[in-house]
Amino acid sequence: MMMVQMEWSDKLSVGVTLIDEDHKKLVAMVNELFSACFAGVGDEVVTSILAKVIDYTHYHFSREEALLRELNSPDLEKQMKEHSYLIQQVTAISQQGATALSEEVLLFLRDWLTHHILETDMASFRSCR
Repeated sequence: MMMVQMEWSDKLSVGVTLIDEDHKKLVAMVNELFSACFAGVGDEVVTSILAKVIDYTHYHFSREEALLRELNSPDLEKQMKEHSYLIQQVTAISQQGATALSEEVLLFLRDWLTHHILETDMASFRSCR
C-alpha cells in the first residue's frame, strides 16, 4: 500500500524564502524516504536516506533557530523544544535501523513536519513581522 506523500503548496509557505526553501527540501527528502521504503530498495539505501534526512533536519533547525533568535521571536523556546523532540524521535528510529521505518513511523514524520510548519513555524514567523 502506498501512503500519501507530502505535497508542497503555498499554504505551507511561512513567507521567509530561506525557510520555505529548507521546508521544500525537507518535504522532498521525506517523500524520497517514503518512496524508498515502499520500493523495496534495501535497508542500506533506506538507512542512507534516513541519515540524510536527519543531517538536513539538524541543519535546518539550527538555521531556523538562529533566524528566530535574530528576529527576537517570542516563540524561540517553543521552537527549540519541538525541534529537540523530533531530533530525539528520529535518532531513536535511526538507531533501530531501516526495519523500524514502519508506515506508522513514516506517517508520524509526515504529520509532524506538516503540523510543525502550519502551526509553530507560521505563528513564529508571523509574530516577527
